[in-house]
Amino acid sequence: MATLYQDPCLTCDDEGLTIHRYYFPFSGDKHVPYAAIRQAWDRPMGPLTGQWRIWGMGLSPYWFHLDANRPSKTRCIVLDVGAVIRPVLTPDNLEVVLAILRDKVQVTVASAKKVA
Repeated sequence: MATLYQDPCLTCDDEGLTIHRYYFPFSGDKHVPYAAIRQAWDRPMGPLTGQWRIWGMGLSPYWFHLDANRPSKTRCIVLDVGAVIRPVLTPDNLEVVLAILRDKVQVTVASAKKVA
């Protein structure tokens, strides 16, 4: 299995994404096969829309994996995997991950205005 992209928070390979430090409080990994992704959005983040959320979720259905560098990032990727809770990715190189998703996922990877 070839690794297409890797950083401390995310690994993309031929079969899917592995989100590192996903589960709270145990910091386990979550594997998401590309076939399970219904849609993905590239969204801006700000202080009120997840930029300062280091791990977990607030009152919104968006789950943020542990990423201590998230406050310095301004964009994220939201995944629709058919569940109420939607994983939010903040890879170090967002453009590379978007290109992989466009290639591997059978739906459009779109841009949207904000994350709640």
